[in-house]
Amino acid sequence: MVLEETTLLLPEATREDVAAFFEPRAAAIDAGAEDIREGLVWLHQRLLREDASPSLPDVGAAIATVAWSDMSSAFSLWSHRAVVEYLTPLPAGSFLAETVAPRLHRVAILGSTALAPAIAYTLEQVPLPVTARREGSSLILDGRIAWASNLFPPDFVLVTVVAGPDGTPCVVAIPGDAPGLQVAPEPPLLALKATGSSSVTLDQTPIGEEWVISHDLPGFMRRVRPVLLLLQSCFSWGLAARSLSEARAHLRGATQIFLPEIDAMEERLARLGREIARALADRGQSLGMRGVVQTRLDIARLAAAAVATEAKVLGGRGFLATSGTARRLREAAFLPIQSPTEAQLLTELSRGA
Repeated sequence: MVLEETTLLLPEATREDVAAFFEPRAAAIDAGAEDIREGLVWLHQRLLREDASPSLPDVGAAIATVAWSDMSSAFSLWSHRAVVEYLTPLPAGSFLAETVAPRLHRVAILGSTALAPAIAYTLEQVPLPVTARREGSSLILDGRIAWASNLFPPDFVLVTVVAGPDGTPCVVAIPGDAPGLQVAPEPPLLALKATGSSSVTLDQTPIGEEWVISHDLPGFMRRVRPVLLLLQSCFSWGLAARSLSEARAHLRGATQIFLPEIDAMEERLARLGREIARALADRGQSLGMRGVVQTRLDIARLAAAAVATEAKVLGGRGFLATSGTARRLREAAFLPIQSPTEAQLLTELSRGA
């Protein structure tokens, strides 16, 4: 029912192609035993080619569809496409638009979005962890970014916010091969092990002015935050849709008591899917920022509930560590702590976002 009632997913024939590629790889990706970048290359060669000018709804549908099979790859795709979105409005002829963006479109490098410090700075006045001082025509960066993903040195570009020489925040891109940039060894994670997620230390790392995306943090965040949250909502939606499908397919005997619960969640999922699809088409204007924040919160919570219901229906089969159900349980545990965290979303809503 869910798949037929929303335009959030890719067309059925394309969904089958995506599932055929990602489904057999999901367990190995989850274990960190296979290179997640191969999936991103596959997607950009077939579905998200630059010459096809994929729209934001196209990108959202790809993320949701991949998440049905493999949440890790969907998350990695989200980070990559977020950075593409950051660079898209830059003037033609600029260094980032002419040199870096084409490499992102070819997946010659991966996009790593690290805006959690900006969100904490905006919502809670937490000091930015990276500072910049001017030395000639360069900015010299020092500090540590606690979490970022798609960190596959040297083939990534990291986008974050730093405190400029006068203390004013600015948005910068940092190449993965920049001097003084060091990616910490990947920590043992509960899920998303193949996503190149770790911390980054910057020790007198120089970047030229051409790597600055914006000196206007409030304006930048107004432009990108709705898109960022809507694309995050897409992988939560795909995860929830898969769990509800599995739960419905395995109802037997006593577990049929959960049918009304599944029906209700599927109705909510279909409604949220239509809402997200419409919002992607106008970059969140129809919902407004408060509506986008509420939708992001609602779909993440629904995904967690859907996975919990799948686990109840599957019982012992889902409790096996190697099962898809167990993988989705671990993946869903990430949703409340991804930036913006559930606590930050609730705080923003309490202030009248």
